[in-house]
Amino acid sequence: MNADAAWDALNAVLHDYTPPCDGRVLFTADELTDEQRATCAVVCATCPIADLCGSYAAAAKVDSGFWAGADRSPKRKRATKTTAPGGSRHSRK
Repeated sequence: MNADAAWDALNAVLHDYTPPCDGRVLFTADELTDEQRATCAVVCATCPIADLCGSYAAAAKVDSGFWAGADRSPKRKRATKTTAPGGSRHSRK
């Protein structure tokens, strides 16, 4: 699914449903603590439209905020991608 189709599907539901993340600053913050990420994940786990949210975030390659149970901030991605199995750090070239 492309980003436009994913947005259309999500947006159609948002006309009749307000997700539990709506208006909560944590979901748009630049940096989150582990505790804040856990809080967001709990909220997403109970959201009936998390699948649509996640589909849009993946299709649009969203690179900020907390979407469908995942922290999509660049710093979080970078830290995740540069940590090798066993916890050692390596550089990406």
